[in-house]
Amino acid sequence: MTAGSVHAQDGPPAPGPQAAPRQSSDDIDVENGPDRASVGPSILSRDAGLVGQRGGKLIDLRLYGEITGIYDSALAPVPAANGPVVVVPDHGIDSGAGLIGTRVWRHAQISLEYKGTFRQYARDSLLNGSDQFLDLTYSQFLSPHAGLDVRAIAGTTTMPNGEFTYLPLANTDFFALPRNDLFNDRKNYAQARIAFVWQKTRRLSFDIGGEGFLVRRQYMALAGLNGYSARAGVAYRLTEHQTIGAVVQQTHFDFQRLFGNAELQTAALEYSIALSRTLDLAVQFGGTRLNTSGLMQVSLDPAVASIIGQNLAIVTFTHINYVPAAGARLTRRFSHSSLVLEYSSGVSPGNELYLTSRQTSARAAFSYTGAHRLAAAVSAGYSQLTALDQTLPLYGNLEGGGGLTYRISGDTYIELRYDYRHFTTQNHVYNLDSNRLSLGLAFSPGAAPLAIW
Repeated sequence: MTAGSVHAQDGPPAPGPQAAPRQSSDDIDVENGPDRASVGPSILSRDAGLVGQRGGKLIDLRLYGEITGIYDSALAPVPAANGPVVVVPDHGIDSGAGLIGTRVWRHAQISLEYKGTFRQYARDSLLNGSDQFLDLTYSQFLSPHAGLDVRAIAGTTTMPNGEFTYLPLANTDFFALPRNDLFNDRKNYAQARIAFVWQKTRRLSFDIGGEGFLVRRQYMALAGLNGYSARAGVAYRLTEHQTIGAVVQQTHFDFQRLFGNAELQTAALEYSIALSRTLDLAVQFGGTRLNTSGLMQVSLDPAVASIIGQNLAIVTFTHINYVPAAGARLTRRFSHSSLVLEYSSGVSPGNELYLTSRQTSARAAFSYTGAHRLAAAVSAGYSQLTALDQTLPLYGNLEGGGGLTYRISGDTYIELRYDYRHFTTQNHVYNLDSNRLSLGLAFSPGAAPLAIW
């Protein structure tokens, strides 16, 4: 769940969960700097993901500004009561700024992804406004045998397409991220984690941690979310390149504006291996015991209905389900690029209409950061929601896209991005294709190419 800055291994601990080639910063301790080969891959529950990385490497902190023209083929505002979903195309201008990258010190590391934009459409002013996104990871060594890890995400957006497809959000257990939403309504979200890792021996380590998360949606008919979880885990370094582990976790979902909540108890076994200096594999297998409560509509007996004057009643229910959980990530690093393949299956809080659901996701992402002018990335993914206690059809979300920045002169870059999303419910009750295109200029000082994606 959280980044494991102290790993059980054969050698002394190295700073940071995501080791990488040594940076050129004066703040980095050259003698004790991170070394990817000696650390090896961490297990999934302690992995920091790909925050602050591009092209398979950590990059220095980088500030940028941008202004782009945008075109959206299918904007879907929340429909009026009992009305149809009205899909409209529109074009406009995005302007904003961001900060991306990683800073490493002798006993600490911080990775940061921030992007803020202001959007103005030509036709529908109701969709104008500001989008913000923050993804922050901080690791601190408290002693040679103990470390503290913190990770937080927060943001506000109205975009269901193109907002998260290119961001390095490798962790699929960020419950607050509205990645499967249907409508262009305003949503605010946040999630924070903290974990303490204790390395008992050179091979054996333990971790405990907790987190809280929330989602608030502007439209009153759509569900919000409160939640929290606590976890404990153990990892044992079998060899220099292999680690096994186990994790248990207690999670609570509480849905706002709709009566419903869920209690999850999850247990999983984990394994990671460095197949080579540039190829890592991490897998996880387990299961979840799920206890859900909510409201459901039932038909009344005709005799009772004739007395009270109605045929239906709303009653409470409690269900217990057992859901398998699995995850895998394969990472391949090249000299200036990286390829990530991911798969996950487990329980999620759904989206604004689907409550507690079984979610299955798969994703592939490739990023390239050239030595001189070009940075580019492409990604594609599919996710599926199966409502566990609602009579809703199967929901599928297919998305993909790519983008590039190319230095045209000095600190000025041309920026191009395309995103596609297709989401549908079973039997095509609701079916929508969305295309998003942006083209503009970005400005950022620095010798390396600007790697926004």
